[in-house]
Amino acid sequence: MELSLELRRMLVDLGASLIGFADLRQLSSNCRKGMEYGISIGIGLNPLIITGIENGPTYEYFEEYKRVNNLLDTLALKAGNFLENAGHKAIFRTATEVVADSTYSTDLPHKTVATRAGLGWIGKCALLVTPEFGSAVRITTVLTDAHLEVGVPINEARCGNCNQCVISCPGNASSGENWSISKHRDEFFNASECRKTARQKAARIGIDSTICGKCIEVCPWTKKYVKSSNKVI
Repeated sequence: MELSLELRRMLVDLGASLIGFADLRQLSSNCRKGMEYGISIGIGLNPLIITGIENGPTYEYFEEYKRVNNLLDTLALKAGNFLENAGHKAIFRTATEVVADSTYSTDLPHKTVATRAGLGWIGKCALLVTPEFGSAVRITTVLTDAHLEVGVPINEARCGNCNQCVISCPGNASSGENWSISKHRDEFFNASECRKTARQKAARIGIDSTICGKCIEVCPWTKKYVKSSNKVI
């Protein structure tokens, strides 16, 4: 459809690496704020910076994390304005949301919209994994009532027997089980342990944030992205 094509072109021109459109009508109306469709926008992280976090987070990784989040917020705003100018409703969501309770979860995670849009699946460390970037990608969401040309949802993990992120996690946060659409995050991943360990690792280099990145760096899909990018660089 023309609207979907125009929106996709605009976002790519502004710096988006991945764009997917999702039909969210099978999800609770409350979690999607009454909107029927979701736009998942992704930006691949700098592969050279990803290789630098083999032994833990770095200042360069922290700065890249912030840069990409800021760009995602800009892209979400642009997409929302585009849809509103076309006569549709839109709700912009920031790349990093403040979670109010102790479960470190939100009613509608960005990665849920991404899987519904067919951009990727959830890995054993509870991150989105994409064929193009592995886990080295940050995502955000725009909710809308605009009828968009949606992708095919992904309902099962494609990690198979790979346990690289599981054995490399410094917080031992993953059980090693594969994700599926019917499985809640807490059934295979301990978000509290992940967050606690990430804050400890960041604090060692003077960063007051929750960043680690080890599961991103070791993912074979990420390494494929890094290797391919190095050929270009």
